[in-house]
Amino acid sequence: MPNHVIPAAAEGLPNTTRRALLWGLAAASTAAAVAVAPDAHGADVVRAPYLACDQAENPELISAYEKFYDACAELKEAQDALEWLADEWRHQWPLAPEELLLNANAQDNRHSTAAERDIIGRFLLRDTSTVTKRLSREFREKTRQTCFTLITSEKARELLDRWERHAPKGRTEKSLARNLAFREEAIKECTRDIALAERYEAQTARLRTISGVDAAQARVRDASTRMRKAADEVSRCDARTMAGLGMRADALTVTASDLMKLTESDGTPLGQLARLVKSVAEVAGRAAV
Repeated sequence: MPNHVIPAAAEGLPNTTRRALLWGLAAASTAAAVAVAPDAHGADVVRAPYLACDQAENPELISAYEKFYDACAELKEAQDALEWLADEWRHQWPLAPEELLLNANAQDNRHSTAAERDIIGRFLLRDTSTVTKRLSREFREKTRQTCFTLITSEKARELLDRWERHAPKGRTEKSLARNLAFREEAIKECTRDIALAERYEAQTARLRTISGVDAAQARVRDASTRMRKAADEVSRCDARTMAGLGMRADALTVTASDLMKLTESDGTPLGQLARLVKSVAEVAGRAAV
């Protein structure tokens, strides 16, 4: 991910609901198993009403959902470990020099690759009261925190190359001299920015290495992949009970949580589907308790 800070892949129904679904299905499957049992003389005696479609859940679905539940727990553990790492290194993580700050409100662009971020890749919101060179007093008073895009060493080198190849012109000697001076000043700023950016990037790279954050993020990505594969297995199994439908709805709610949040209030068929899936998961979870 740029490192998207911790993806909300494991959001959805709480774990208590998933446990309730599992217990409910276990009970339903047990009831189905003893519905017809032999008596002492070997004759089949019906001991409970037996409706296969109401009581006997698909064992493949139960097994797939158990794997999905375990995968969600594994992802949650990986995410918690990454959050702990972020807290552990927060006070050692450097802020970029103010000279490298560009546009404010970078957090509004989720796909911004040049935004200032913390050690695990989350947008870094800094106190605007100290950013006096880049921000007006009015902006600082209205916006207490914001995230900036940064001038990287690569970008600074590109700008330096441009300015060095630029040939200033002027209609008069005075305007030419002014443009030449502007070019020289721009070259000085680019040279300064390259040095600042390289130093800052070296600092952050060193902290990423010694903290082990890359391995922690890889663990989250791998766990997320396993969870999504497990959810896909759940979706491919037929459900035979309300609890089974809840399992399938729960798996979809988790893996498509971002899409469902965006569409849940829509008046479109997609919004209706999102609301239906959520309701099925919730009702099935309550029914299984």
